[in-house]
Order: sequence, then structure tokens, then C-alpha cells
Amino acid sequence: MLDTLAPANVLVLDSGNALFANAGVATEPEKARAKFILSVMERLGTRVLAVGQRDLSAGLPFLLELSKTSKVKMLSANLQRDGKPVFDASVVITAGGVKVGIVGLTAVGPVAPDKNVTSVGTLEAARAALKNLGPRDVTIVLAATTYADGMQLSTELKNEVDFVIQSGEFRGTQPAQRMDETSALLFASAQKGQALAKVDLVLGSAKGPFIDLSIADRDQQQLDFLGTQVTTLETRLASVKDKSAMGDLKKTLADLKKRQKEVSASIARQVGPNARTVKLEWVLLGQHVADDPSLKAEVLKIDPSYSGSH
Repeated sequence: MLDTLAPANVLVLDSGNALFANAGVATEPEKARAKFILSVMERLGTRVLAVGQRDLSAGLPFLLELSKTSKVKMLSANLQRDGKPVFDASVVITAGGVKVGIVGLTAVGPVAPDKNVTSVGTLEAARAALKNLGPRDVTIVLAATTYADGMQLSTELKNEVDFVIQSGEFRGTQPAQRMDETSALLFASAQKGQALAKVDLVLGSAKGPFIDLSIADRDQQQLDFLGTQVTTLETRLASVKDKSAMGDLKKTLADLKKRQKEVSASIARQVGPNARTVKLEWVLLGQHVADDPSLKAEVLKIDPSYSGSH
């Protein structure tokens, strides 16, 4: 699917916890699998990976060794070894003429199996990293944290961050979330690479948070439904003779028309001229997506037990 998109206007990111299945557990076959996953990320054009607890399952030295030769830049603003930062906290990447500032975060706590490695508070680390980011048009936090921590970052970093992309808990292909209209939009990762999130951004000249077009789409569907109901009631009202029934219909019709105006006004507010908009689309990697034969052959070398078509 990525081959069908214009590479110059595409930025591929990963919010972490991608290399190992379980935190702190890494056999030799699992290490080989991790190397393979990272190599596939490179082929997909992934530019940045937030370092998650599960990415550190074979120990920090193993991941640092991988990072030396990988084209995927690894970020963590709060991961420390002996109290000192390990990875870069942030980066600014230009894609399609748009400068995107990216901060990486790791879930708080000690990192097995390295006793001298830990990750400190995410919110404080994110704010420090944001202060050091250069000029940018869009700001993204890749949060390899719990969903609750991702929601806190989304809320606390309002007006500082546009998007928080979270990994660490399997949430499935759910819509973007935000606590209020000024919060950063929170995207949760899908389960085990079974879906790809495609996020289309339009950078209008308007100020303020990005407008989630999925909400506007739902409002438009509601407006269409209300229009159908109004037409139906107007047709019924034209043939009703009973005054009591006529009064009830008129009241219901008035309520529906009032709601029509409210929803129309909501849509107009959401998507005005030159609005900054975002639209999330989940691409499910099911039976309709053909296997890549050479890639599947490599998978079978790593995991001979694999028998599914995806």
C-alpha cells in the first residue's frame, strides 16, 4: 500500500514496542526476529521508532548495537543509563515541505534486564524535549507508554503538541480520541501489526488544533438522517386531519429542525475555510492484502511454524 503513495509526502513512524513480544524476555530466535522486524521497518521507509520497554527485551546494549546500522532513528526523551540520556529525545524531519517535530517517550520504570537503566517521568521529559525542538509545522509525540499515560500527555500538552501516538496496550483500530477540543489527538496502535494507520493531514492557514474529520463525517451522517426525518414528517403532516396529532407532529418537526440547525452550525465551526484537518483510516491487513513472496520466505526462515497467509 505504501508503494501507491507519493513518497515525498509520506512520513512513516512507529510508536514502539515492536521488536519483541514480551518485555524482558529474549531468546536467540527472538533476537533474530527483532533484527528482521527492524529490517522490514527500513524497507517500509520508517523514519523514527520510539523506544518501548519491549524493544529493550534483549537489553540496552543489543538495541544500541542495532541502532548503529539501522536507518530507523530511535528516540527516547526519558530513557536513562546511570542517570544519563541514552537516545536522542527528539528530531525534526521534513516531509512534503512540512517540518514535523517528533519526541519519543518510553514507559516509566526500570528496564529489564539492565539494572542501571530506567525511564523517568514522561510528561517532564516531553516538555523538556519540546523546548529544544527547532521550528516545525506539526508536533508529534511517539509514546511507548500505557494508554492512560498517552491520554495524560494528550491533555497536559495541549497547545504544545498536535498528536500523541501511543503503543504498549492493544486497543485495536479505534478512532482518535481527545478529552476536549484543545487537547492533542491521541492515536492508539493496533494489535501485533494487523493493521496500518494512514493519517492524512491538511495544513490550512487557520490556527488552533487539528480538526478530526471523522467527527465531522459523523455529524454529516446525522444531518442527512435528520433531513430524511424532516421530509417524512412534513409529508405526514400534510395528510393529518386530527388537531391533536397535528400538534404533536408540529412539535416533533420543530425539534428536528432545531437539531438540524445545531448540527449544521457544528459542522460549519469544525471545518471552516483554511482549516487544519486530520483524517485517520485503518487499513486492515487481512486476506485481501496479498503476501509478498520474498518477504514470506524470509519470515519462514525466522519462524518455520508460520503457516498463515499473513
